[in-house]
Amino acid sequence: MTAVEKTTTIGLDTEFVRVSTFHPKPGLIQIAVDHNAFLIDPLADLDLKALGHALTGTTVSILHAAQEDYEVLFRLTGSIPSPVFDTQVAYALLNDKISLSLSGLVTELLGKELSKEQTRSDWTRRPLSEAQYRYAKEDVLVLGPIYEILCRRLEQAGRLDWMREEMRAIQERNATTLVEGDLETQMHKFGNAWRLSPEGMSRLVHLVQWREDVARRVDKPRKHVLGDQSLFSLAAAGRVGRHHQLVSQHGLTDKQADRFGSQLKRVLADALEAGMITPPPPPLSKRLKGALKERQIKIEAIAEDLGIAPEMLVKKRQLVASLDERQWMPSGWRKPLLEDVFCG
Repeated sequence: MTAVEKTTTIGLDTEFVRVSTFHPKPGLIQIAVDHNAFLIDPLADLDLKALGHALTGTTVSILHAAQEDYEVLFRLTGSIPSPVFDTQVAYALLNDKISLSLSGLVTELLGKELSKEQTRSDWTRRPLSEAQYRYAKEDVLVLGPIYEILCRRLEQAGRLDWMREEMRAIQERNATTLVEGDLETQMHKFGNAWRLSPEGMSRLVHLVQWREDVARRVDKPRKHVLGDQSLFSLAAAGRVGRHHQLVSQHGLTDKQADRFGSQLKRVLADALEAGMITPPPPPLSKRLKGALKERQIKIEAIAEDLGIAPEMLVKKRQLVASLDERQWMPSGWRKPLLEDVFCG
């Protein structure tokens, strides 16, 4: 009996709208069991906690490119689905395309076309059209057959453990980011953070966390709260100043300065009290850039042998961190594959 036959699965998908909000606005939840599709209306004032509980048992939820689906389901049910099989992740462990769309996957693996007509529909409007119903059902019904193909291929390639490890890592990350915000990803945007003093770095971390908290609370995109340039300018300066200084020196709008001026003062005071944070290392020297290129070439060769994208093995920022004072090293299933690159 194969791993596919032993496992109870459901197809799972969501439709949502995300235009000028921090959180996606849910429009529909689709579930496929065997060959049947069931649609749940999240706007119908239902208590969906029982659904969340059902999605965190032993049944594997099959999704595709699931990150925003996790957000929708977490806000609706209070739970993060687990275990999950993300078909985009599985495909990337077997092929050199790291972000293949669901329609591309359906064409390649099932030999049929998936309609794209309703991709940009407003799923929060009622009633839904017949075309939307068809699209929603087709989207979720293809997940089971795709899962079976990918799961068998992973098993044949000896990569099912890779897949399980990837999904566990995603689950652990979501347990933090969906509750507290994605501070790590936001901090990576500040490529010039190495220029800050340890005090300035502490201010930047606190400002980024503050913006994350505010954006989540008021349900507005981060840039609508405060832009990256303004955050960095305040972190470097270490003081808020008066209204006109927030506008002229730090790039806030009058509305932002009125609304957030006193909050920003408190954030900087909290950062001072919390203490210093070591900023990231400066850009690599010319010599280390040469070493980086050598490692990239070796990783590309390994990836080619495996038939996967180099980015699936190592991200560039991890490569850089392996050569500066952070001394990043691969772990898990990647470690034996890349040991010679990083230890040689």
